[in-house]
Amino acid sequence: MLVAGCALVMGWGGRLYNLRFPPLLMWDEIYFPVFARNYLYGVPFFDLHPPLGKFILAGSIAILGDTPLGWRLMPALFGCTLVGLGAALGWYYFRDRVGALLLAAFIASETILIAYSRAGLLDGILIFFVLATMLAALWAERKNQVIWPAVLLGLTISIKWAAFGVAVPVGYVLWRKGMFRHFLAGLYVSAVIYVLIVLIGQVVNGTGGGEVFGDANAWVKVWEWHLQALNNFSNAVYTSETSSWWSWPLMLRPILFYYYMNPAGEELTVWAVGNPALWWSSTLAVVVGLLELARRAILRKPLVDHPLVPILLGYVVLLLPWVPSSRVPYLYNYLPSYAFALLALVYWLCRLWRLRPWGPWAVVAFAACAVATALYFLPMVTGLPISHESLRQRVWLESWDRIQFNLETV
Repeated sequence: MLVAGCALVMGWGGRLYNLRFPPLLMWDEIYFPVFARNYLYGVPFFDLHPPLGKFILAGSIAILGDTPLGWRLMPALFGCTLVGLGAALGWYYFRDRVGALLLAAFIASETILIAYSRAGLLDGILIFFVLATMLAALWAERKNQVIWPAVLLGLTISIKWAAFGVAVPVGYVLWRKGMFRHFLAGLYVSAVIYVLIVLIGQVVNGTGGGEVFGDANAWVKVWEWHLQALNNFSNAVYTSETSSWWSWPLMLRPILFYYYMNPAGEELTVWAVGNPALWWSSTLAVVVGLLELARRAILRKPLVDHPLVPILLGYVVLLLPWVPSSRVPYLYNYLPSYAFALLALVYWLCRLWRLRPWGPWAVVAFAACAVATALYFLPMVTGLPISHESLRQRVWLESWDRIQFNLETV
C-alpha cells in the first residue's frame, strides 16, 4: 500500500506539475492543439486521424484559451484518471487486490505515460479508451451490458484507427462469457458512433460541407476524407526520433519533445522515455507468457481460459499491423501494445506473490524499484533543470545518446 501510495503521489504530481512549461508548442503539438483550435474557429485543415482526440483538446482550449495549459490540461486529466482506471482493470482482470494496486502503481510511475499526459497529444487519451474498452468487457455480466464495450470501441477508433485491434481481446473475453454473438451484433453501435464523430468533424471543419445535406454535403466529405486519409497514411517524414517496430519492446529510441539550456548551464528536457524497470520487465513478461502458452499447448493442457490468452492477444494484435506498415513508425505507436505488456507483468507478479514466504517481499521490492526508477527519470520527463552531468547519467543506452543532448543554448 505504501509503495502504491508513493507511486500515486508521484504519478499525479508529475502529470499536473507546471503544465505551462514549456511555453511553446513541442513535438507534435504543432499539429494536434493547432487542429483543435482550427475546429473552434472554423479554419480549414486536414488530418488523417479521426476527430475525437482533437475535440477533447478543443474543450480545454475553449475554456482556458489557446495557451500551453489549454493545450495540455485534458491529456493531464485523462492521464490522472488512467491511474484509477488501471486499478479497476487490475481488480476486474485478476480479482486480486495485489493486481489492482500493482497495475495502478505501474501506470502512475510509467514515465512515458507521464510525458504524454503533459503534452497536447492524442496517445495518452487513446490508451485511456483502449483500457476502458477492455474494462467494460470484463465488467459486463449480462447481455444488455455488452453495449458498453461497443460504445467505447467506437470512441477508441474515433481517436486513432490503429487501436481497432483492441476488439480482439475484448471479443475473446466476451466469447468466454458466452456473449460474443451479442458483441458482434452490437458492433453497429461502434460504427455509428465512429461515423457520427467523423461527420461532426466534417461539419465543423472548414473543409467539410458545412451542412448535412447539399451539393457538397458533409456525408460526401466523410467519404472523401477517408479516401484522402488512406492516401496520406504513409506521407510522414523520417526524423532522428523514428524507430522500427522491432525496437519498441527494447525501447531503443525514446522521443525528445523539448530541449533547452538555460543561462546557468542547466538543461531542461521533456523526454518521452519509458520507465526502464517496467518497460524491459514487461517485455520479458510477454516473452515468458508466450513460452508458457506454447508449453501448455504442447502438453495439451487447458488453454482457452488461461488469463494470459487475452493479454497476449491484445499485445500481438495491436503490434502486428506495424510489422508490414509503410507508415513512418515512432515509439508512441507501441503504447497500446505496451498497456497489455504491463498487464502481462502484473500477471507474473501476482503469481510470484503467492510463493510464500519470500514472494511478497520480491514483489514489493520490484514495485519499489519501479517507483524509484521513475523518480530518477522524472526530471528529464517534466522539464526540471538538471546539470549536463546528471542528464548524461540518465542516458543508459548508446542508441539514446544522440546529438540532441549536446545542443547549443536555445
